[in-house]
Amino acid sequence: MTIDPVRQADPSEIPVIDLSALIDGDLDARRRVSAEIVHAAENTGFFYAANHGVPQELVDGVFATAASFFALPDTEKLKIGLETSTCYRGYLPLDSKGSDPTQRNFLEAFQMGEERPEGDPEAPAGKTLAGPNQWPARPPELADTMLAYHAAMGELADRLHRAFAIGIDFPEDYFLRYYKNALNQLRLLHYPPPPPDLDDGVMGARIHSDTGAFTILLQDANGGLEVQARSGEWVAATPIEGTFVINIGDMLENWTNGRFISIKHRVVNRSGAERYSVPYFLNPDYDAVVEPFPEFVSDDNPPRFDPVHVGDFLIHRFDSIWPRKAI
Repeated sequence: MTIDPVRQADPSEIPVIDLSALIDGDLDARRRVSAEIVHAAENTGFFYAANHGVPQELVDGVFATAASFFALPDTEKLKIGLETSTCYRGYLPLDSKGSDPTQRNFLEAFQMGEERPEGDPEAPAGKTLAGPNQWPARPPELADTMLAYHAAMGELADRLHRAFAIGIDFPEDYFLRYYKNALNQLRLLHYPPPPPDLDDGVMGARIHSDTGAFTILLQDANGGLEVQARSGEWVAATPIEGTFVINIGDMLENWTNGRFISIKHRVVNRSGAERYSVPYFLNPDYDAVVEPFPEFVSDDNPPRFDPVHVGDFLIHRFDSIWPRKAI
């Protein structure tokens, strides 16, 4: 498949924001950084997060573990296929078909979330987005590495939630009320080099916006993430060492009644090499209802989005793209 080359995004399209003040800064310093974050959320929907506090050793371990897992034979990876999970955890094979047959992904994935045993009272029957992860026998370090990284992402997400709130003059802990038993998901992604005869309509990851509140993306040096700028032009979110890419999702756009923008993006693996990335998706509690906050609604700016019940929406969404066997 041939896709026209794209230029690298400039700082006005995907700015780099230093998050160090969110870790150890005073309130004035946090306010300054929060204002930068909100400006990006309102104008570009994407930004790079630098000095984020996540140890490089952990990041390196995630990439090494991902490469070891995806190098396993398909027969071994399929033993923990997502289609057999009660809560959408496990392995998705290469070229899994989504709900739109004209826009298929050329990738394989491993998905996990917060570890909750069967019967956990915080994961009641019927609320099928919470529960136990499926772990492969190899590599043996995968579970510990991914659970540690999941916890680190949760801490970073809390800082960002506080920054979003400060930046719009809300109480600092405003968003955290929606994440008491959050449905956050961590996904390992492997994009093999695409063969030259790959069918039209197939790319690394199809054009989409993210359905959750926001996403924290770790990408390797090979790149491939491309963002549709507000002009309509596609631009490359070229990897910057030591950063994450943060993008606003549909639910945060809904909450702010369109003040924050959820932008279309895609992955095109132009490197000719193996590409790995690790998105962490922020999804509120199962029974949370996402709808425009009253502070963003007026006679001149009526609600632009319908209310969304998080659990029902995610189950419908996931079942449409990841059909599962009867459990």
